[in-house]
This record gives sequence, structure tokens and C-alpha cells, in this order.
Amino acid sequence: MPFIIGTPIPDNKILVQSVSHIYGIGLSKSKMLCQRAGFGDDSRGLNVTPHKSKFLENLMDKSNLLLGADLRRFQNDKIRKLYTIMTYRGLRHKKGLPVRGQRTHTNAKKRAHFNTNVS
Repeated sequence: MPFIIGTPIPDNKILVQSVSHIYGIGLSKSKMLCQRAGFGDDSRGLNVTPHKSKFLENLMDKSNLLLGADLRRFQNDKIRKLYTIMTYRGLRHKKGLPVRGQRTHTNAKKRAHFNTNVS
């Protein structure tokens, strides 16, 4: 089972779907990357050799996108910055409530319910 950017690629799954499981890559970007790497539409994880996997990783690096753990870290840093400057959005994130103006009178009860560190 090959790993690409820390994400396992299952042997029996179609490669385009497996590559789209990498955090930050959607289905359309996955199709484009697989075509550039020379994989067909019906390629599976078994067809990925270490050389091809390295080539696919190099294509992803050249795309200048944040992927995987780097993207998660970037997003968490942005949210943490909202906490520190005490914005409304930061406080909503911290309390585990909806951030983008959704109503809480009848909906969004589970989001606050499952948050254990409400302050």
C-alpha cells in the first residue's frame, strides 16, 4: 500500500478517488494530477510503483498548494489567531457554536452539546 503525502492509497480502490482523500485535494484536482502522472481512469492503487508515487508527489509540490498536515496547521493557526485577538468568530469557535451566522434557537444544538471544553 503506497503512501502519498502521509495518506495511504488502498490497493483495490480507484486511484483518482484515493488521491482525492488527501486533505486539500478534491476530485477534479485529483483527476488532473493522475492524468499528468500518466495514470488512466481505471488505474488502481496496485498500479502505483514507488517511482510513480514519487512523481505524483512532485506534481503536487509543484502545484503550490498547501496539502495534508500543512493545510490543517495553516487553518488551525488562523482560528487560533481569531481566539487571541478576541474576535466574535474566535469566541464562537472557542465555545463550539456556529460561526457563520446560523441560528441556534432550533438548530446547531449538537455542536455545542458535544464540545466538552466550553468556557
